[in-house]
Formats: sequence, C-alpha cells, structure tokens
Amino acid sequence: MRFLPIGLALTLSVLTGSCTSVSPEELEARFSEPTTTVTEQVAPSSTSSLPPTDDSGSSTTTVPGPVVPPALGDDLAGSLAIGGARNLIITDPSGGPTASFPTAGVSVTQPTWSREGANIIATALGEPVTTVAVRDGEVTVRPAQRPYFFYSWSTDGSYIAALGPGPLGTSLDILGPDGVPVTDDSLDAASFYLAWEPGGGDDLVIHRDRSLELVRDPSDLTRVEPIGEPGQSFLAPAWVPGTRQILIVEETAEGGRLVLLDVDTLASDDLGPVDGSIGISVSPDGRQAVLAHAVGATGGGDAAVSFVQHEVTASTEIIDLETGERTPISEELSIWTEWSPDGTKVALMQPSAQLDGATWAIWDGDVMTRLEPFRPTLAFFRNYVFFSWQYTESPRIWSPDSDAIVYAAQDELGNSIQVREIDGDGPVRVSGGEVAFWSPGR
Repeated sequence: MRFLPIGLALTLSVLTGSCTSVSPEELEARFSEPTTTVTEQVAPSSTSSLPPTDDSGSSTTTVPGPVVPPALGDDLAGSLAIGGARNLIITDPSGGPTASFPTAGVSVTQPTWSREGANIIATALGEPVTTVAVRDGEVTVRPAQRPYFFYSWSTDGSYIAALGPGPLGTSLDILGPDGVPVTDDSLDAASFYLAWEPGGGDDLVIHRDRSLELVRDPSDLTRVEPIGEPGQSFLAPAWVPGTRQILIVEETAEGGRLVLLDVDTLASDDLGPVDGSIGISVSPDGRQAVLAHAVGATGGGDAAVSFVQHEVTASTEIIDLETGERTPISEELSIWTEWSPDGTKVALMQPSAQLDGATWAIWDGDVMTRLEPFRPTLAFFRNYVFFSWQYTESPRIWSPDSDAIVYAAQDELGNSIQVREIDGDGPVRVSGGEVAFWSPGR
C-alpha cells in the first residue's frame, strides 16, 4: 500500500492541515451518487489578486449559471486518452472518438502518454491483468507482473517506471515501450515515489520510505546509489529541468527544510523552511516551483501571509529557485498543482465545501481565477488525487497549447470527462469516463 499524500479528504477538515486518510467505504458513500446540476459558479471575470491585503480574506462572486451551455473553441490541440470504458479510447478535445483499442472487454485504467505524446501505456483489469501498449497506432496486450497503478515514461521514451502492489506494499518494475519488463529485478518499499531526469537521459531518482536513491541504468535495478536519508516530509522528488539537481525536503531538529540537491556531487543549497508535509512542482523552465504546505495560514502553523524572504508565506506559494524568494499565491491548501506546458500558468486543485468536492484555481503569474466547483469521479479521486504529487511528475491535465484543462467529474448523467477552456464560459462534458489525460503533443 502506498502512503496517502497530505490532506486529500475533500472536506473542510483538509483546510486545517490535517493528514486525513479516507477509507474506500467512506469514499463510496461520498462520491458514488451522481450530483445534480451545479446551480452556481464563479464567473470567469470574477478574479482576485492574491495574496489578500487585509484580514477579511478573499471573496467569491456567485452568479447564475449560463443560459446557453458553454461550448469549446475549434482550435484546441492534442488528444484525450480516456479510462473507465472496456477499451482504451482516444478522442479529440471535443470528445470525438479517433481510436479505440480493444482489451478483451475489461475496464482500462492508468492511460499514460509518453512524454512526446506518441505512445500510450495502460492497465486492463481482467484475468489476468494486462498491460495495454500502443505504439505507432498498434496495440499490444500482454499479461502484467502485477496490477500496475502508476506509470511514468522516461523522457526519451525508452523506459516506463511501473508501480504496483508488492511484498512490502509497493514494487517498481521497469518496462519497455511495449510493456515488457526489461529486467527481472524489482525494487520494493512501503512508500515509493520517483522522478525521471527531464533532460533526455534515463537517470531515475526514487524516494523509498525515508531514503533517496539514484538509478543510472534502469535496465539494472541491482545497482542503486544511495544519495540521502531526507525522511518523509515530502513525497515525489522534483527534478529541475536543465540541471542535475532535485528539490526535496530534509527533516531536521528545527523542522523541514527545502533543499536543492545535486544527484552527482551531493552538494546542496538550503532554500528555507517548509510547513508540515509538502508537495513540490517545478516549472518547465526550471526557474520556479510551486510549494504546497499541509499547514499554513489557514492551518494554524507559523506561516504569515505577508511576504518575508526565504520564509513560508502561505499554504501555497511560488519560490524563485535562484534567489529563494517566495510569493504567496493562495491561502488555501492545494492538493494537486500542475504547470501549463508553456510555464505561464499553474492549475491548483483545492478543496471546496460546495458539492463536498473541489475547485480548480488557475494562477497566471499575477491573478488567481477560481473555476467552478466539481465533484471528482470516485476513480479520479481515489486513484489519482490521493497520489497527486506523483502524477505531477509528468504532464497530465493541460492541453498542449496551455489553453484548457481536462478532468473527471460527476454530473447529472454520471461519470463524465470535462474540458474547461481557461478563457471559456464553463466546463464542457465531452465524454463519459472515469479519468482522462491530455496528450503532450499536438
């Protein structure tokens, strides 16, 4: 079993910074029934500049839903891979099917694009469990060593890191693009998170329980270099593009410290404190990172909303990796953060009291815009949001042109795939399904 990331129960208790584990039974009760139509939303024009300048907190403006249902523009790029059906389905951004790959009539999960968007790997939950690999439009279905619940492609597409149940809780296998293991060896741990070198190489950093290790040859898991014992105040390490450095958190007697660590020399730079457990997401250009603290201004920790260099400034903040300066962008806890491909925006999933669900907030460098509240599908919530900091290791929800996001939500018709243009009038239901992810390429 993987450890659950911080504060992922979508209730008001999350905003207090508690680390709440929600049982599958409670999730079923909370999310199994479709919701009614959303009757109120935050208007796209109702934006507020953060952080707040007074103690009153930020406010939202409620307006009636649009009379005319929102529609998508004609210029959205890329493709959607949709899970939850009895085939692996590929659609255009408006939900029009472009390909369907049979899987012997069993449900498909974990559809994961390669970094350039040419190939896909997925899991088909049959007897036996199989991997579904799509290469150059051809599908290969093979028995899997275990029911994989997470895939991550190396930057050049030569390898796939696959996590699944193991003797200690979680095991790592390395697969080729066809889904076939490249080595008979596996690595085991109770808690397992990873990050591929983003510069085109095949080095892999793994965070196993409290230890940090480097794998230089993914086809040989018997040779693993220890590079530290930072503890578990963070989950997935974040590799900084264009460097040999990763962002991690080290536990000290004085509390957690954000550290920039060179994986070859082990030289490190201290970038200041963190508050509680933390999620990290680095911008595509490697200049900034989003830091999401489990405890912050709303959690009763030591965070101050006013800006103080090198100190925690808010529950969610941006840090300049060269200067260490921090800018608060939200007093709310963020449970999923993902940079747009062009690096100009960040999508933050935050708990919402409405619908007992969540809200996407979009930070554009100056202004935070909160979108409509939604209720995640059970599969999206339990299988993805719980492990959000691992999924931000590779692009998932943004369109290639950084103008829309995709997510899975419950609506009046049941489980649905929603596409939301950032400058649009509201989400558009493009398909049924439990989860969907956007291809990185056009």
